[in-house]
Amino acid sequence: MKRQKYPKIGLALGSGAAKGLAHIGVIKALEKHQIPIDFIAGSSMGALMGAHYAVFKDTNRLENMIFDFNRREGFKLFDPTLTGGLIKGKKFERFITQMLEAAKFEDVQIPFAAVATDFHTAESVIFTKGNLPKAIRASTSVPPFFQPIFYQDTLLADGGLSNPVPVDTVREMGAEIVIAVNLDTVYAGEIIPTPPALARIPMHSVNILRHNISLQSVKTADIICSPHGEYQIGLIGWEYFFNTEKAQSVIKAGEEAMEEQIEKLQELIAEKQKKSSGVERILSIFKKFIRQT
Repeated sequence: MKRQKYPKIGLALGSGAAKGLAHIGVIKALEKHQIPIDFIAGSSMGALMGAHYAVFKDTNRLENMIFDFNRREGFKLFDPTLTGGLIKGKKFERFITQMLEAAKFEDVQIPFAAVATDFHTAESVIFTKGNLPKAIRASTSVPPFFQPIFYQDTLLADGGLSNPVPVDTVREMGAEIVIAVNLDTVYAGEIIPTPPALARIPMHSVNILRHNISLQSVKTADIICSPHGEYQIGLIGWEYFFNTEKAQSVIKAGEEAMEEQIEKLQELIAEKQKKSSGVERILSIFKKFIRQT
């Protein structure tokens, strides 16, 4: 019996700082259900997590690297500056290179795209070839923390500024089913009965912007995966990288969120296979007719 064609599945991994650890859990859930990933596109932390999996296809390796990460190693990545940001990012780029074992775009096992933002035109810049660590460095250049980076004659900043969940990018790569991982589905964690303290206003405003931009990004996704709880709110801090228990909780949130969507995904895969089977049958009959005539 001829095996039904499996639809090409793409993963759009969203921006969200330490919330990006949830991407590990999403991928673990897909692995558990033996659902292949054919394409990956990521913005910001989604680009970093996505690149690692595209190169190594090993969530355990990535998890262990995160759990072994401590404050001392984290502070080694800071190279302070007051020009264009608080951190130059050169040490972070070296860390990315080590993390990926100096892999290039040509080395990935899964086709991968990193999304950055042109700081002058505000347009998305998509990287699928060239210097992989530098593309990730560009994609993760969150202002005002990281300096924008000049690469390929363009001043580049964080991919989340223009396309926080790159659904359109992974679709253009060839994905027939797109799973979007949106880490900014709500902008507030609680009802605010009175105006918040002045110090909270800027971040709350940024959260509102992130929330609305992300909703626009995922409009055309087939499956939207949104981790629950505090991981939806704002940019959770660096301490999540330095605390194994906290890191595990974010990863678990991603895994649980994907599990909630597995049944719907499996139904969509079966539907695509059924349609594909019908089209192939018609084409087969047509080809046979042409040969006979």
